[in-house]
Amino acid sequence: MFYSIHCTAEFNGKLSGGITGATDYIWRGYSKSNGKPVIQGNIDYEFKSGIFLGSSASTINFADHGYDDRSTLEFRPYLGFAYQLSEDWRFNTAWTRYLYDGKIFGQDADYNEFYIYSHFRDLVSLNFNVSENSYNQNHMSFNSEITGRYPISDSIELSGTLGYNKQKKNLHYDYLYWTSGLTLHFSKNIGIDVRYYGGIHTSTQAHGMAAGWQFYPHVADHRAVFSMTIGF
Repeated sequence: MFYSIHCTAEFNGKLSGGITGATDYIWRGYSKSNGKPVIQGNIDYEFKSGIFLGSSASTINFADHGYDDRSTLEFRPYLGFAYQLSEDWRFNTAWTRYLYDGKIFGQDADYNEFYIYSHFRDLVSLNFNVSENSYNQNHMSFNSEITGRYPISDSIELSGTLGYNKQKKNLHYDYLYWTSGLTLHFSKNIGIDVRYYGGIHTSTQAHGMAAGWQFYPHVADHRAVFSMTIGF
């Protein structure tokens, strides 16, 4: 999907953004929309110095029916720095905070996350992120990914991701996940993406979950997601 934290380096100061419609919001091996369609958006400003800031937003559905003050929106303000290491390599570091318009399973769930990205020629990206208090459940979480891209032409790109999400103290499971897909750009500002998602649970936390916390999402395996983005 097109909904993601800023991960490219531009040094000529510019404003950009976009709106995406997608058939699901799959995030690091599990769905944040209970398999339902979502609307997502982002706005981003990059300074010549390499500093960037912005915010993303998405509709969500954690399937916590029956709880009062359920969250329906997720906001992610972020601030980061991009540095050109060489002609081939770029480096990004960033902070983001997940903010919800309500509660998740009756609990406040806002939390911080910190990112480190490295990019090789826009063909391969490596990233690692950590949260000191994921979903506000008093446990750390870690995630790592490698993404490869191959442009078939100026308008068609193949890409895939392999990632590992260490979240069992917060979400009951750790996740190994992967994606592969095709992105078609009709113009500079309009694109569609068709992507396959798969994954497996690698370990399970049997005890020690926070009282009242019931978000134990199953891995999103064998699922296709279609999205369309209009940007500027």
